[in-house]
Amino acid sequence: MKAIVAVDKNWAIGKDNDLLYSIPTDMKFFREKTSGKTVCMGYNTLLSFPGSKPLKNRVNIVLSRGQVRDDCVIVRSYDELKAEMKARENEEIFIIGGGEIYRELLPYCHGAYVTKVDAV
Repeated sequence: MKAIVAVDKNWAIGKDNDLLYSIPTDMKFFREKTSGKTVCMGYNTLLSFPGSKPLKNRVNIVLSRGQVRDDCVIVRSYDELKAEMKARENEEIFIIGGGEIYRELLPYCHGAYVTKVDAV
């Protein structure tokens, strides 16, 4: 499992449930790295996508304690999330946010792609 994230000088990743910056080359890099793979996120991250729809061409695993959706894999707890990822251990899995998800799962990552923006 790997993390993929864009951060500012202070390691902030977003504000008001949105990215801090829109960098086309970084978005292209994100698509290239994660397309055809599994991405793991919190529910607010899913809501931040256009139309609140899962990312295309990826398995979307979403931690959501109360929502029900049939367009992605919903897990209700970190234990369920870890079990789902273990079942996919032969797949490439990317942690894509938000902050709580990164804090909880970074210890399990064996690598990270970090785009660091020289701004605050």
